[in-house]
Amino acid sequence: MTGVGFRVNPWRHLRRLVHVRLLWHDDGPMGLTNHRDQTISLRRGMSWEERRCTVQHEVLHIERGPQPLGLRAKDEEKVRRETAFLMIPEIRDVLEALLWAYTDEEAAEELGVDVYVLRYRLRHMSPMERAWLTNRFAQAREDHDGVE
Repeated sequence: MTGVGFRVNPWRHLRRLVHVRLLWHDDGPMGLTNHRDQTISLRRGMSWEERRCTVQHEVLHIERGPQPLGLRAKDEEKVRRETAFLMIPEIRDVLEALLWAYTDEEAAEELGVDVYVLRYRLRHMSPMERAWLTNRFAQAREDHDGVE
């Protein structure tokens, strides 16, 4: 495994934003961004992979700035998509993880991301990526079925 999730270091990205403070909260959303105070808050108790993905997600919100009320849902979708593609840029790595893992959770852990980011990346594959992945899964199935 190439360790795709480790190509991007969201913590380093956050550290470069010297004006942004990191806070922690209990319960509620995985992450919160306060543009006025220039803070990002992470929920305590998340896994390592969840923290990494949430930091990347919230850093993107900070960089994009506050959005008008009517555009917040659209912006949230854009940030989710960008987070997924930054954390998992190569669909080949997804294939390797999915072939090895028994569950989406195991594949996500292998990729160094949370399951939400993995599923979002899979949902938003390009048609070419989808065709390639489908073909490779079929080939892997044939290879596996041919082994006695």
